[in-house]
Amino acid sequence: MAVASLLATYPVACTLGEGLHFSARLNRLFWVDIKAPALFAMCLQSRDIQRIAMPEPIGWIKETTEGRWIAGFQSGVYWLNAHFEQAGKVCELPNEPATNRLNDAKSDREGRLYFGSMDNNEQQPSGKLYRLSAEGAAEVDHGYVVSNGPAFSVSGEYLYTVSSAERVIYRARVNNAGGLTDKQPFIQFFASDGYPDGLTVDANDRIWVACWQGYGIRCYAPTGKLIRHIMLPAPQVTNVLFAGSAFDTLFVTTARIGLNDTLLNRYPLSGAVFALDVKQQGIAEQLVALTP
Repeated sequence: MAVASLLATYPVACTLGEGLHFSARLNRLFWVDIKAPALFAMCLQSRDIQRIAMPEPIGWIKETTEGRWIAGFQSGVYWLNAHFEQAGKVCELPNEPATNRLNDAKSDREGRLYFGSMDNNEQQPSGKLYRLSAEGAAEVDHGYVVSNGPAFSVSGEYLYTVSSAERVIYRARVNNAGGLTDKQPFIQFFASDGYPDGLTVDANDRIWVACWQGYGIRCYAPTGKLIRHIMLPAPQVTNVLFAGSAFDTLFVTTARIGLNDTLLNRYPLSGAVFALDVKQQGIAEQLVALTP
């Protein structure tokens, strides 16, 4: 077990906090509350936090190369206007069941956006992984009950994609066209570890994983070997991201959903966002290469 410095705690009490995104242009950290649908935006200079209500469950928000915003909702991917309101669909996902929702996303080194869908009831393997580019949205993987991640190695050669219900992080090669090949189980969680949730990669290709029902974060070497385990005062850890001007602060979202009164009394910071100094540096996520 490794010790990390807790720099700050933001007790925003998210029902299901997720979808961290850092805008270097605005010096703002964004995250979402999926189930009590809202978008949060925090200025990293003042630490002022704005909460913006959303019309339906929201999984993520991303910034494009032209400074526009897109977001993944239960009903699909939408453009957002300057007030972060839905402003028209980006693309259609015609084969998505109505019981599915979008869950997590990350852009690759070429600016293509990969995002997953999942069964909102967490029962059926109806979730898929999509790639969104200037050519539109294309399915690149399927069979997920709960799709999480994804993230990319520093070189962009590998994609890490999470099947949370299976407790497996898969690794696949990304070809020049953005397709996936040679998908293999890479990291296996056990019951005592919780479930792998959102993840990110640092500048040394280490993989940082949020542990749902695992009370913390795990860090793995590029070989898949566990090298760090950091505990947090919240059982349900959902997403991790390096942010800030030097990308040296690890921000972590958590959730309150499903916790009984006993656990909420024991872990009152469930649903908070934590800022940690883990003595590592992340890398910037590529802006999404997409135009209206």
